Amino acid sequence: MADVVRMVFLEVIAMPLVALLAAPRVKRDSTREPDVPLLIVANHVTLYDVPILLYGLGRRMRRRVAVAMAGEMLLNWRHARGQGNWFLNLLAPVAYYLVTALFNIFPLPQSGDFRASFAHAARAMDRGFHVLVFPEGRRTPDGEMHAFQRGAGLLWKELQCAAVPAYLSGLWGKTGWFRSGKIRTHVGEVIALPLEADAQAATALLEERVKSLG
Repeated sequence: MADVVRMVFLEVIAMPLVALLAAPRVKRDSTREPDVPLLIVANHVTLYDVPILLYGLGRRMRRRVAVAMAGEMLLNWRHARGQGNWFLNLLAPVAYYLVTALFNIFPLPQSGDFRASFAHAARAMDRGFHVLVFPEGRRTPDGEMHAFQRGAGLLWKELQCAAVPAYLSGLWGKTGWFRSGKIRTHVGEVIALPLEADAQAATALLEERVKSLG
């Protein structure tokens, strides 16, 4: 039932709103939707990256995506803290339950023990979900793409799957807000996991492929 509610929300509410408010232009290097779950990696620009990126995926693919989000941020939302003032703290738990339910989000810590989050990602793939991560670990402070964290390569090797890079552009203006009609989503070709690569090399490959789309 949760999957049905999420699908209806995406196709009836979220995607039409993205088309209306952001009007992103989409480029896909491959028109064929994958038959197996993939690791999706993208640069991180704004709070709105997830729905805009989902808009750029094929319809069948975006309905089966689990999204990794900073574990520390999710924990603060869940426990109504760290939002700057009491009113935003009051709203934070509502945001937590909405995003986790409607966008299938799970926590990925930026430090500490990754094993629980990696296990969650593996279970999502076992259920047929693609796993979306933003390996920079935070939103860009200046509009530029920054170095990927080593955990991206660790996760890729743990999942033992192919990956697909994606690049978001046109979201950053002088005010930091997105610019409707100038947003682009570029989804690249599938990358096979190099079996001989260590986590650092795997991370570097993901970073290079995402950056090349920009």
